[in-house]
Amino acid sequence: MTLTDAVISQNAVNATLCSFLGLSARDLAEIGGFSDSFARELLAGQRPFPQETQSALEQLLDDFERITQAFAQEMREGERRIYIYRTNEQLRASPVGRVWPARGRAAGGFIGAYRAAVFNAWRNLQNQGINAQLIFAETPEVS
Repeated sequence: MTLTDAVISQNAVNATLCSFLGLSARDLAEIGGFSDSFARELLAGQRPFPQETQSALEQLLDDFERITQAFAQEMREGERRIYIYRTNEQLRASPVGRVWPARGRAAGGFIGAYRAAVFNAWRNLQNQGINAQLIFAETPEVS
């Protein structure tokens, strides 16, 4: 594999990771501190991902895994109501979002990654016979 092939492959991995984490082009632009147009080009494989953005995505994947584990633990311990936030802003204002570290040039907390992590934990526990409700939060004060 040539260096060019490796870069192209890593860009495909990064674009796929963005999809896995539920990140929009706007989210990616916020993380990287660049335009929505540039973010769309990254997601389409038309430009290489900047190293700083790639590192932030790797950190966000770690966040996803920690959130999945934390929600699974809460559900195992009896929490049966998990709030789903409607926007990044609502998530960031919530108790959950306030502890989420900044990633890249963006404040912490991305609704796509949060929802994917909660769903992952919820689905895995459903398969184990542990039931919980996912409910849209009306205010950011719920946790």
